[in-house]
Amino acid sequence: MFIKTPDSPASQMRLERQDLIILESELRQAMACFLSFSSYGLYFPSHPPQDMLVSDGAGQRIVPVFHAKEKKALLPLHRHGELLGIFVARNVSGKVTKNTLHLWSCLCDQIMDNLLLHKKTQVDPLTGLANAACLEENLAREIRLVHRGLWPDTPACLEEGVSEYSASVGLIFLDVDGFSRINERWGYRFGDHVLQQLGRMVARTAPEQAICARLREDTLAISFSGATAAKCHQLAKTFAHEAAAVYCENAINGERLQLSVSQGYVTYPQDFHGRQLRRSVREQTGVMLEKARRALRDAQEQGPGGIQGFSGILRESGMILDVLPMNRILVSLGRSVDAREGQRFLVWAAQSALPGGEPDDMEVTGEHGPEERICKAEIQLVDVLGETSVAEVVLQHDPGCALMPQDQLTILAPGVRQDVPGRSSGAEPGPAGRSASGLAQVPNIGEDEHRSALESQTQALLQVSDFSRYWTFFRQLHSRFAVMLIYLETNSIASGRLNHDDVEHMVRKLGELAAQGLGPDAVLGRFSFSTMACLIPDLGTEELETAARNLVRIAGESLRCAVSIGLAEYPYLHFSKADVLDNCRKALEHALMLPAPTAVAFCSTSLTVSADRAFSSGDIYSAVEEYKVALLADETNLLARNSLGVCYARLAKYGDALAQFSEVLRRDSGDIMATYNQGHTLLKQGEGDLARQAFERCLELDTQHVFSLIRLGQLAEQRNDLAIARDRYHRALLVPGGEGVTHRHLARLEMAEGNLEQAREHLHQALVHNPKDALAMHLLASMYLEHGDDPEIAETLARQSVALRPEVDAYWNVLARILERQGKTEEAAQAREQGDSPAC
Repeated sequence: MFIKTPDSPASQMRLERQDLIILESELRQAMACFLSFSSYGLYFPSHPPQDMLVSDGAGQRIVPVFHAKEKKALLPLHRHGELLGIFVARNVSGKVTKNTLHLWSCLCDQIMDNLLLHKKTQVDPLTGLANAACLEENLAREIRLVHRGLWPDTPACLEEGVSEYSASVGLIFLDVDGFSRINERWGYRFGDHVLQQLGRMVARTAPEQAICARLREDTLAISFSGATAAKCHQLAKTFAHEAAAVYCENAINGERLQLSVSQGYVTYPQDFHGRQLRRSVREQTGVMLEKARRALRDAQEQGPGGIQGFSGILRESGMILDVLPMNRILVSLGRSVDAREGQRFLVWAAQSALPGGEPDDMEVTGEHGPEERICKAEIQLVDVLGETSVAEVVLQHDPGCALMPQDQLTILAPGVRQDVPGRSSGAEPGPAGRSASGLAQVPNIGEDEHRSALESQTQALLQVSDFSRYWTFFRQLHSRFAVMLIYLETNSIASGRLNHDDVEHMVRKLGELAAQGLGPDAVLGRFSFSTMACLIPDLGTEELETAARNLVRIAGESLRCAVSIGLAEYPYLHFSKADVLDNCRKALEHALMLPAPTAVAFCSTSLTVSADRAFSSGDIYSAVEEYKVALLADETNLLARNSLGVCYARLAKYGDALAQFSEVLRRDSGDIMATYNQGHTLLKQGEGDLARQAFERCLELDTQHVFSLIRLGQLAEQRNDLAIARDRYHRALLVPGGEGVTHRHLARLEMAEGNLEQAREHLHQALVHNPKDALAMHLLASMYLEHGDDPEIAETLARQSVALRPEVDAYWNVLARILERQGKTEEAAQAREQGDSPAC
């Protein structure tokens, strides 16, 4: 995988010394085809060893050398007369003659040619950036690293220096504005020149750890680990500024072109939700690319130089496309931006529709100063398609203010009230206001309408707006009730793609089945296009679970598609009546996470699933509150309790975390997850002996627990008991999946004992398993610095380590020393200042 790609196109590409590290796995496999060895290492000496230099009539050559006593072979890796590195094979078996050495020399030349070809297959021939296949490979690796710490039920979620865990990964798509016109006006060769200039700018400006790639035509992509939405936005602004400084001159007529670029970005896992996080890595990679592409398209629609994050599209970039009959509208939000049926939005008058038709960037002023934006209505999505959705008007604030195409949308979060300009912000809105749940308040529904709603069940379902009105009245009328959401999974229908009328017919059939199974007192209404809501008075979820599961089974048999159900009841814990519908949504999401269609009653596990989602998106404080409520519902929910402890540990509340882990272990002494988390937290508090006991207990429960083995090795190192440390690390190395997190620790141990060759080998292996291993890069750079090896590759590794972990002062200090060694005093001073570390 290429961290930085050369400026030259693939036709002029050369192998660099850092490529030998990047392609080390391929190099080792090629050497093993003709050479039998037990271990190996890569060296980058500033000058070739004297015993590898041979002078003859053709001049001086670099040849392989075999040391028979040590059974060690030194094979030169060179191209075009330049020595890039030396491959050292140890414990070489077999007899070695002069002919063997000559054969090795020829094979090494062939291997280097093959490595260059391999590099070219991952590079775009025009720009010299990585190609699409290379980018996808990198994204898949980054997603795997993030996923190891994504959920609180994995040991990696607490790790910092031990695991390969990466907090997030960002992806920016960048497109040249008006590129087709550039080609038409100046020709395709000039367009190629523009892309080459832009590619150089992106590679120069991107972070050290970034992968810069060209996907197609004028679309470039930048992927980098540790990215948040804020970092992506800031980097996109930097790209926009640098692109504006790129002037491309036509050599024929001297015309100069100033570039502008549109950019869209997405972050993982922040911009993923629900089932998207449980898909395979390959599927998630494709989804991430598609989300970035969709964000780029939205940025381009804003005009030249636009920047758009994926999450912002649904939040504030929607608009009305068309006004339809029967109180419905077509909006610009669909499944491509993660829109879901049931989501609600406020409709705001487009700026062009305001008095005077002022453009968007002008302030509208009235008699008393700046005029507030006009909020026209509230809508709810009822039919979500790929790129668009059909919405129903739930509440129109001013019937005289018609909805129009280009009117803008902002999302309403479930259960959150959003005040509308010009209306009361008090807790109790009037008839045209909103309740705290975000539902329309129509308190003047009477008994006649109640009877009418019940009678309507024999004829048709309540429509979305009618159901919203009735829900407000229903929850005021009853002191005990249950709510059920019945979801028809249309994408599971075996007969293939269905049109709108087919789904409508199936929903109505499902409504008939529900009415038969749930009794005459149940009121059924449309919650969205493929979801029904059912209100059942005077019953709780316990009485309804059997009927709901029967409905799932009967609907699956008669309609031949999957049906999932979520249930919630009032009263339940401290939740208000208005909260029940949101609880029902969480129960449905819980049901959809299960492998087979089923009915799920809102419970402690539903709250845990919801809290896990908040945790995976980085909202630790919301996760804490939901885990607490989950424990209030069921104090024996050990998964929620352990996850709560993990959240406390993330927030450095170690005492609270230990209390949760101790309670888990009091109830289940064999819970290895809580045992390890307890040891990790004790280690954070400086309780080394108690932490060691916890990790040893983990090994009693599972002799192959990688993280416990590594922690015990580290503790042994601190006691200077290197033999025990080595034993623990070697045991971790033999566990499947342990290689990627163990080699760096073995390297540190070998360095402490003065075994530099073995240390170097382990560090290279660590980078083979994880090219973004900042600690391995730092240690390797330090080794090259101390022993006079190639300063260029030492600088490259040091720069990458500080880019990945800029908060570590020691990494900056090593970079500063490497720069000083090369005479780059000004850059060295900047590095020291950045790390805020004293000179060594």
